[in-house]
Parts: sequence; structure tokens; C-alpha cells
Amino acid sequence: MENKLTFSKEIITNGRIILVDEPLSTKTRLGLEKLTTIDEKELIFLDGSQLAIDLEEIIKEIVKNERNILFVFPGNGSNYPRKLSQIYTDYSYVGVKAKRIWQPGTDPVVFVDIIMPEMFLITDVKTIIVVDDVISSGLTLRKLYQKNSWRFTQAKWIGTSWLCQNLQNGIKGYDHLETACIVKKTSLGKVPINSLSTLRNNLEIATSYARRHLKEPELFLKFLKE
Repeated sequence: MENKLTFSKEIITNGRIILVDEPLSTKTRLGLEKLTTIDEKELIFLDGSQLAIDLEEIIKEIVKNERNILFVFPGNGSNYPRKLSQIYTDYSYVGVKAKRIWQPGTDPVVFVDIIMPEMFLITDVKTIIVVDDVISSGLTLRKLYQKNSWRFTQAKWIGTSWLCQNLQNGIKGYDHLETACIVKKTSLGKVPINSLSTLRNNLEIATSYARRHLKEPELFLKFLKE
């Protein structure tokens, strides 16, 4: 059964997206925006701060109709939506380890942990709201549900994010998905999305990204350090 994916904004592109989830000076931002890709496709920078505002409004509407809510923040990517949100502090919330391993040319592999491992069966939670920065393949949310849904015997699952790829069939097990911005390609496939925080904190990933996609890779790496 398909579930509904709703969104506030839509981007249709064949280019690449960098999610600006950390502070970036105006000077550095302007420098990055002048860079060109090897294939001449557009390079789009999206502000996490604005996406956080948009997602906050979405979540405000969700919680109006739900009860006994538990917010779940999977992996490092969800740290940024959590830092910029105030709503979840009025409810129960937990972080859960989630790691996505991917190499170019291979399918991603995701590992997730148990939510609230100190408990066995949880019957009082009626709604689980999973909050992430980017839902790309939906694999993290899918694994999270598969590993934990049987323990939350009465819970409805809702997925939310700053950005989401065009998941036409939703994610099995989730009542619905809501995102601040959906991204689509004009052709088949997914829009490449990388976060500024990942590129800044992992030199190997940043170097590979710059050399594979940008005409001036060394200048890109220089800007990342500023």
C-alpha cells in the first residue's frame, strides 16, 4: 500500500545540491557559487536554516493531530534539524545510531540501532515522528522501522525531513512522509545531494567530490576550510 508524501517546496533539476547545514560566510558562499561543474550542470546551495523554519511549521501541524508522541533522530544528519528545532523539546525524544556506508558504483548499506534499548515492548507511544535532514533512498527510515516497529506495538510512524527525493511509493510501514522540500530530476534517477558538514568534516569525501565533479577542485577545498 502506497503512503502519502507531502511537501512545501519543490526543486526540479539535473544538477547537484549542497545542503548548507553549517554556518557559511557570505564571502565563502559567493565564492562557492561561482564554481562550475565538469559536466556544466548547475550547483545548487540550499540553506538548512530556511529548511528548518519550513519543517518546524510542518511539525507544528503534525503534532496537533497526534498524541503520546516520541521524536526519533537517526544518525549524525539529524543533529542539525534537532539543533534548529524547538518543538521536540515539549515531547519525549531520543537519538538513535544510524550509519550509511556508500561507495561510488555500489548500493548503500545502512546500519541502525534499537530505539530505547533499555525497554522491551513499548505500548504507551502512539506516534513516532522520525526527523532527518535528507531522505534519499529511504533506506535509513525503512531499516529503522523494520528493526523497531514490533517493539512499539501501538505506534503510527511518520517520516519528516528537510529534503526528500521523489519517493513515489513512500516508505513501507510509515503512515505518511512530510518534507520541507522535495527534489526531482527531469530525467530518471535521483538528484545528488551532499551536506556541507560532511564535506567539511571528511577530507577524503570532499576531495573525491571535488575532483569528480568540479573544474577547480583545489579552490573548492580551500573554500571548505574557511
